[in-house]
Amino acid sequence: MKLGWPPYSYDPVRANHLDILNVDAGPLAALPRTPWATIAAEITRRCFGDSAAIDANLNVAEGLYQFASERNLIGRRHEFYSFAIGIATKVKYWSPLVVAIDDQPVVPFMDFRRTKKLTAEGRRFVFSMMNEHIRLADPDFAGVRLAILQFANSKGGIRPVISHFDDEVHLWGMADLQEMIRETYELWYEILDDRAAEARRSAGKGPLI
Repeated sequence: MKLGWPPYSYDPVRANHLDILNVDAGPLAALPRTPWATIAAEITRRCFGDSAAIDANLNVAEGLYQFASERNLIGRRHEFYSFAIGIATKVKYWSPLVVAIDDQPVVPFMDFRRTKKLTAEGRRFVFSMMNEHIRLADPDFAGVRLAILQFANSKGGIRPVISHFDDEVHLWGMADLQEMIRETYELWYEILDDRAAEARRSAGKGPLI
């Protein structure tokens, strides 16, 4: 667990993912496919001149745009609300949309990271959370497929989509998920305590008692 922040954010891609995936803006909207040049210009504008952020966001966005074009994706917006874990923490392992992939409705989660991306067990955890919050919580979505979209690592170019579906994944139930979350919080609190102790030692204050 390292201190600090990542070098850039993928928020510019997230702000444009509806256009990238050809998702309708609303129930009355019937708009043509947004051209890539328009999306690229908007992503670039949102990066505020940070060249590293521009390259990272455009490489992911173009890979996602090509994926949507090759599969003729269409979709509609749907807000799946955050999932509360612990006392004050909320997570959202899904995008606010449903798209048709191979003529089946799919709710995706997009993992843009180049490093430390979701492992197979990490994807299993996310699929399990999606299943609890989307399929089991709302009968209207009981039949949707769940997808995690990750992106191949390429040197300075477009990052193609690597799609994972939950079809062959053994999902955890809510009791298992809650136990995992509890254990994770305990580890996190231990890390915070260690950091506080290290800060006191560095300041020459020693232990409080």
